[in-house]
Amino acid sequence: MEQKPRWAEMCARILQQCEVLRGGRENLASFLGVNIDELADWVEGKAGPPRAVFEKAMEVILAEHDRRAALGPAPKRRRSDHH
Repeated sequence: MEQKPRWAEMCARILQQCEVLRGGRENLASFLGVNIDELADWVEGKAGPPRAVFEKAMEVILAEHDRRAALGPAPKRRRSDHH
């Protein structure tokens, strides 16, 4: 069984999150300026994206992190909140 390279696997996870944040694969491909078939290979961990694409994807992740940080800490759940 062939193992996926760690780099490709890490990039795949990041790109999967970016798909959610950008509203789907087509929107993400458009944002990144790449072919959707190429993006599919990266999302599935078949290959790692070029550095420029990876950096642009990281901008999406960091922007979401900044957005959440600006909202302040999430309220802590009490044990009684769990059902």
